[in-house]
Order: sequence, then structure tokens, then C-alpha cells
Amino acid sequence: MIIIYPSKPMSIRYIQQKDDFHSAVNHLLSTDQIAVDLEFDRNRYRYGFNLCLVQIYDGDDCLLIDPLSEQIQIEKLFPVMENPEIEKVAFAFQEDHRLLHHIGCRPKNIFDLRIASQLLNYPPASLTNIVMDTLDVDMGKSSQNSNWFKRPLKEHQIKYAAKDVLYLFDLKEKFKFEAKKKEILPWIDEENRNWDHAQYDDSDINNFIKEKDKRDLNEVEWHVFVKLMEFREEIASQANRPSYQIISKKLIYKIVENPERLNQWTAEKGVFRRLKTAHIQQKMKSLVKSALKEAEDLGLSPSKSARGVLTSEEMQEINQRKQLIQQAKSEFFTPIKDRISDEFGDEVSTFLFSNRTVAEIVTGSNGSLEQYKRDLIERYADELNLNADRFID
Repeated sequence: MIIIYPSKPMSIRYIQQKDDFHSAVNHLLSTDQIAVDLEFDRNRYRYGFNLCLVQIYDGDDCLLIDPLSEQIQIEKLFPVMENPEIEKVAFAFQEDHRLLHHIGCRPKNIFDLRIASQLLNYPPASLTNIVMDTLDVDMGKSSQNSNWFKRPLKEHQIKYAAKDVLYLFDLKEKFKFEAKKKEILPWIDEENRNWDHAQYDDSDINNFIKEKDKRDLNEVEWHVFVKLMEFREEIASQANRPSYQIISKKLIYKIVENPERLNQWTAEKGVFRRLKTAHIQQKMKSLVKSALKEAEDLGLSPSKSARGVLTSEEMQEINQRKQLIQQAKSEFFTPIKDRISDEFGDEVSTFLFSNRTVAEIVTGSNGSLEQYKRDLIERYADELNLNADRFID
């Protein structure tokens, strides 16, 4: 299949067969750079975080590798992704990287073009808009929200998947040229080296209960809510459907606040039709009853907020931390950020020392600060006659 984009012909190989896949992997192992993108589904059409398609461009051909094919063992691609001698050029790789870790792949040598764009003072934008603004190429409409599980893929999906990697090499060369002129290429390289050491906790992926879900619930209600959410997750996993399609969270809140609501279970909206049975209704009632009894045994209170109440010492510690951060921002980091904005631009200043980054530096929770950021802090602190010793080792 040949796709012609403005001034750029490209052959697309859609790989579903074992022999084609092995041949492609062997070829990719001999390259020194590839452009990479993933299409995935995260609790939109099926349960969980699932890889649906891998797009790789080697400069001549675009390989669309189908991990859903029974003949494809996607693990065979991992040596390509993990080879530090092969540069992987990508755009906004965070979720792709998280997914690869989730399935057991630890990619190395990533050049994320979004990081480069931020350090070059480009405003936040999609790949489509950046390609248009920098390369004057219209990539067309997005198909990102397509159902990437469906087979066969439609022609517009294939074109969309291919174009997402087609211009990454061109973009990299443009960004590297600009970065060399500004003498910031080492910054980009240092930031991208962080990918090699990134770690993810699967609880971040599977965390279906969040602190904000507590809302105005009391301790007992929260205990019941958690049990119902765990039940929903169990059913969703068994049915291979997104959790929100099983039982709506809105309905779970209503049941928690008024368990009698379960009497009208079979007529409720927001429930997967196969669950509207007397059996599931009885199971839900038993679950709520058991959760209420358990909450009583645990000594949970129907009058205390699930959010808990901070002690005066805890409140004092939080306020002191806030004051410390605010003082550091106003007296030290804001003057430095102003200098960075003047020299490199506002987007660069925000990327380097966002509110979160500043807070982590001040509280010592940022781990190891990149060397180029240390150098910038020392340089501007010296120019502004500020004491940087408390913020860098």
C-alpha cells in the first residue's frame, strides 16, 4: 500500500502474519533510528489499558504492527524498543511509555519531540498543529478516538496511524537545528535521558478509586462505596468492558446514600443490561449489608467525614510548607524565571520551573535535579546576587 502525502511518498506495511513480523523485527534491529507511536485503548471500549497498534517508520516504510493478531507475539518487538543503540523518535510519549512498561517493555534512547518543542519555546500544541506550523503540512483530521480494537482497520485509521510517525524525523531535524543555534541541545538530550530511568507503579493504572471520590461521604458511606466499586471492577474485568459501562459511578453514589435504591435495581439507568437481574440485585443487597456490618465492626463513624480531619500540628506543618514555598518563589525563583523568560521565552521558563517543580525543589522531594537546571540556577543566582546553596547541593 502506497500513501502519498505532500512531497512525501511512503509505503505502508500492515503486519499481521508471523513471518512478516519476524522479518520486520530483524530489519528494525539493523536500524539506528525509528519513529514510534502507539494506538491504545484505556477503558474506552474494553476493560483495562490495552495496546492496539504499533506504528514504526524507518525513513522509507511505515510498519503497522497488529498486536491483536493471534500470530503476533508483541514481546518479540521488545529488543528493538530496549536497544539503546536505536533512537526512538516520538511525540508526547508519556502514556505510550507507561503502557510499554505495563506490558513488560523498558524502552531506551527516546527522543521526545514534545520536550524539544517546550524547550524551544513552542506553545503547547498537538502534533498536527506543530507539523502545520513548523513544516507547513496539513496532516488532516484525527482518528485518535476511533475504536482501535475493531478489525479490519478502516482506511482512514490506517492513514491516520501512518501519518503520526511520517513527519517525526523531519520535525526532529528541524528542532535539533534550532536547538543547536540556541545552544540548548544538551538540555533536550538530558531531559530525554530521564526516560531510560522512568518507573511506573501499576497501581497508577489500576487505581479506580481516587481520593476525590470521597466527596462529602462519611466513613461508613465511604466503606460501602469502596466495596461497590471493587465489585464493579471485578465484573468489568470478567466482562472485558470499561468499568463505567457496568455500573455508573453516579448510581453507586445514590445507592451508598440510600441503599433502598436497590429495590428498583432492574429498572435503573446506568447499569449494564446483563446485570439487571434478580440475582445481581440480591448480590448487591448482600454486599451493602455486609459492608455496613463490617464498617460497624471497624468502628467507622456515620458522622465523621471520610476525608478525615487534620490535627493542628498537621495543619501547622502544611501552612509552614506553603509559606516556605511561596517565599522561595517570590524571593528566588520568580526573579530567575523572569531572566529565563527574557532570554529563552515564557514557555521555557514554565517548563523548567513550573510551580510543581519549584515546590519539589524547595521541599527536597524532587529527587535528582537535572544538571543543566542546576547550572541555570547557579548562573542566574550569581547574576542576581541570590543565595542558591539551599536549593542545590
